[in-house]
Amino acid sequence: MTQNRKSFVGVALALTVLGAVWAEKAAPRSQRSGQSEDYQPIKVMISPVSPLLEGPSQNYRSGQQIPVAISLTNTGRDPVYTCLSGDIYQDTPRLKRNGQLVSYTKWQNYVLQTAARERTCQKEDIPEEALLMPNEPKLVDFLVVVDDRSDPTGALAWYDTLPPGHYELSVQRHFGCCDGPMAESNIVSFDVTP
Repeated sequence: MTQNRKSFVGVALALTVLGAVWAEKAAPRSQRSGQSEDYQPIKVMISPVSPLLEGPSQNYRSGQQIPVAISLTNTGRDPVYTCLSGDIYQDTPRLKRNGQLVSYTKWQNYVLQTAARERTCQKEDIPEEALLMPNEPKLVDFLVVVDDRSDPTGALAWYDTLPPGHYELSVQRHFGCCDGPMAESNIVSFDVTP
């Protein structure tokens, strides 16, 4: 894939997610998730997608990018806001290969430790919010499990290139911008081939 096409896909994805978030900012503040009395159970669903974000996928080649879509569903009766601040602060993936836990990249471990030590989420980031209507799944984010080895996109990937094998992935998601209540996603499976 050419660098221009990758840049276009990344920009289009970011604009789609941010456009939906900005359009929802007009709802009353009383519905926002920052107030504990408004918190409602939210279901977290993940789905591995093709490297070009063209649809679901369960098969990848070793060295190929593996993005995962994250959707939230408000299971309550009233609309509720949830924070969107970034996967470093909100999403903690858990990846297993053939039943064994896979370690994060050294860089990702460094970023996680630095963010926790320096409290960068609370100090520097300006999170967005998404309005979740009752029982309507909403795509809110993408997590990059592995970036493309031969043509990197620059995405902050959680894992190094995965060797061939069968993988299972789940995500724990915080609903506050930097912490707060959390929920476990569904478990998805995918295979990596040579």
